[in-house]
Amino acid sequence: MSKTLSSLTIELRQNPRLRAGLWLIAAILIGYVVILLNDYQVKLQLEHKNALNQLNQLQTIINQTQWLERATQANALRNQLEVKFWQANTKGLAQATFQEWLNTEMKRVQMIEGAYLRIMDSALEMPNYPEVWKVTARIDAPFTQQSLSRLLLAIAEQPLLIVTERLEIRHSNTPRFTLIVSAYFKAPG
Repeated sequence: MSKTLSSLTIELRQNPRLRAGLWLIAAILIGYVVILLNDYQVKLQLEHKNALNQLNQLQTIINQTQWLERATQANALRNQLEVKFWQANTKGLAQATFQEWLNTEMKRVQMIEGAYLRIMDSALEMPNYPEVWKVTARIDAPFTQQSLSRLLLAIAEQPLLIVTERLEIRHSNTPRFTLIVSAYFKAPG
């Protein structure tokens, strides 16, 4: 081993290209380490800047005094929306109630002949709101502008929450339409 080391030192003293090559490798390694340290410093500065921004935002929020007012407004809005929910004790009653209302309105606007009303499979619990059920119905019926307009008006004028999800009118020998609507029920409790 010492023989190899001594021959290497002799070669380094005698060969200027080998010395220059080793110095170049050392310079590249040192440059790489400097670049890595610089990247790390930039990353730390960015993290520090983001942390300061978040701290400033939190301090701004803490200094605001209208939180009680906002909470009162949010509760009032929630109460206004909850009043618009349909009421039913079970999911089955929710489906029956919505189906009965739709049947009544379809009769009132004279949309019975050739009409088909179907309540979708079951009332769905809303994600993040298990006390709210969504009941969806599909109406397939012959299209007449007058009866469809009356039905849409009845849905719009209903004070309880009904959402028209889709309306599709098909033009053919006998024009038909498909209307998908959903009602939202508040579970008891």
